[in-house]
Amino acid sequence: MEANTSRAEAERLLGVSEKLLQNRDLNGSRDFTVLAQETEPLLDGSDQIIAVVDVDTRCDDQELIKRQYRRLALLLHPDKNKFAFTDQAFKLVAQAWAVLSDSIKKPLYDNELNLFSRREIRAQEPSTGETERQGRFDKQ
Repeated sequence: MEANTSRAEAERLLGVSEKLLQNRDLNGSRDFTVLAQETEPLLDGSDQIIAVVDVDTRCDDQELIKRQYRRLALLLHPDKNKFAFTDQAFKLVAQAWAVLSDSIKKPLYDNELNLFSRREIRAQEPSTGETERQGRFDKQ
């Protein structure tokens, strides 16, 4: 009886994950998929959702990049994966592979990514005026 209950709960969690994926909440979708996997490790479809939301571009190990590309390409192939946005994820992985496997394009991409990351960090830092305003509110 408990096996049926845990399976039903895992399917419910995976359903929530699918809805979050459809709404483009990738982090939330990943969290619910991991919960579903912890509840029922052999649940169908959970690996495919993880593959959709788990695309990491910051790596210098070419063999790891190649293994991850192959794994993701198999998991995300639109003929084998029925979940929302699979076709876009598959195309994204193919585009990433075209850049990351090219010894000329990858350093250019890495430099651009590092520049973008630095800008994003600077944009998130509060300005002096914001810090002073926050300090005034904290003292009240």
